[in-house]
Amino acid sequence: MSSILPPVVWNGRFVPTLEAIVFMRDQIRSGVMLEIFIGRLDVRALSSFTDGIHFHQFCCGQKDEQYMAFIDWLRDVCGEFPSPGGWQEKYLADAGGDHRAAIMRFLDRCAEFVTLSKGR
Repeated sequence: MSSILPPVVWNGRFVPTLEAIVFMRDQIRSGVMLEIFIGRLDVRALSSFTDGIHFHQFCCGQKDEQYMAFIDWLRDVCGEFPSPGGWQEKYLADAGGDHRAAIMRFLDRCAEFVTLSKGR
């Protein structure tokens, strides 16, 4: 990932989960392969990646309230969290088993929430 340069403002600070995910989304939309970030093309790999970022912050004593608000928004506003297996299985089923489409839907939802949050 040496050719992918994170924003300079990230140096020396904890990066919120959604900020990292939206950065990843922007990189993918600009042509970087999704697999560079999560390994295999699997919705569960993205879920593990996201959970790993959030867990790291938790272990370091950082509260990522925006990410928790995002999860609440997915569940309560979008209704995309009620099924067994969470958003991963719902998006994968909705995409007819297309992992890339399910992943991009999640990444787009993250960006949508960040944009909506800025307007508040």
